[in-house]
Amino acid sequence: MESVLKLLQHTTDCEEVQNGLDQQQIIDSIRDVSRKLAYNECWFQTESDENLIDACIYQREELKSRYRYLLKLAKQKGVNCASFQK
Repeated sequence: MESVLKLLQHTTDCEEVQNGLDQQQIIDSIRDVSRKLAYNECWFQTESDENLIDACIYQREELKSRYRYLLKLAKQKGVNCASFQK
């Protein structure tokens, strides 16, 4: 069930990006992914089960890919650092 919910969330995130995000939505998405990366790092540091460590690594790679994509999108749309200070 958790996998289905994660897939649904990922699909929703992809649709939002494809439909064209405004600058604030891009900033919010970047912040969200940054937060998830921080949580993932904490999870990785505390996990002891090797299967869950693998899951953590795969999730980190997915988040890093999404982060790179959002940064590329932000650059294309002209989102600048001043926008992040709001």
